[in-house]
Amino acid sequence: MVYVIEVKVETPAQYPIRVTASLTGLSIDTLRAWERRYQAVTPQRGDRGRAYGEEQIQRLILLRKVVACGHAIGQVAPLSDTQLQQLLEGPSTSPALPESTGGMHDGLHAVVAAIESFDYAAANSHLSRMAALLPVRDFVDEVVIPLMQQVGDRWHDGTMTIAQEHMTSSILRNLLGGLARPSTSNSQSARILFATPAGELHEFGILVSAMLTVASGFEALYLGVNLPAQEIVDAASRTSQQVVVLGIMASDPCEETIEDITVIASRLSKRTELWLGGSHVKRLIPFLGAERVFALENFAELDLHLNRLKKGVK
Repeated sequence: MVYVIEVKVETPAQYPIRVTASLTGLSIDTLRAWERRYQAVTPQRGDRGRAYGEEQIQRLILLRKVVACGHAIGQVAPLSDTQLQQLLEGPSTSPALPESTGGMHDGLHAVVAAIESFDYAAANSHLSRMAALLPVRDFVDEVVIPLMQQVGDRWHDGTMTIAQEHMTSSILRNLLGGLARPSTSNSQSARILFATPAGELHEFGILVSAMLTVASGFEALYLGVNLPAQEIVDAASRTSQQVVVLGIMASDPCEETIEDITVIASRLSKRTELWLGGSHVKRLIPFLGAERVFALENFAELDLHLNRLKKGVK
């Protein structure tokens, strides 16, 4: 008697590009750009288009988190998954990054040079051209975040002035209005308000967050910096905001700032969430005594909450 033993070999899961975009938090345009320009991953191709495996999904998530921390995709795409994880764990374990190359980084060099010479028109022209050529998410990931990182670092080390930082903010603020126009036509998208409370004068964080929000298909209302608590509450109420995002840059916020945040948290509609953005905000949550308050200590956490809103999860 002959026995036939059938052995089933499980085929590794493969995900189409739309599912991959949902799982990784990246737009379809960004997935295609990262594959085409930087060879970040190499999906299989079949009759139904691109298909991504589990390992590629995890690598794309790693890349998204590293880019959200301020690294340019062109620099980190050649790194291994282990090296990407080291970048996320901190500078003591971080690998040396390769020199950036390519037209996009050349464009950033031109922007920085224009800012150094206070040439507003040239900096605005370079940035506007890149904004017109790139999908919104790519523009934020590849241009805005690396630019803000460089300007912020140079302001801290004294090689750029406050005036140059403010000039950069002004240009990006104007660009935000142009990026936001396509999303405002979607009446079903959630409305998200961005501001900083009184005394908080740095806006890079909320500017990037507003751009990422627009790239994710939401409507952004950008109010800027240094606003009284009640004005933020009134604006959120009058425009029926689903979320209010406050940027808190100070590592040790003063009592007045904490008091203002407490006022905002207590007076917002129960239907409105409060998101606090900044690298030290989680320790503020216990002082607020309010529900529906979330801490976002990096842009990756912002992406997670935007994806939660898309799925309608409270």
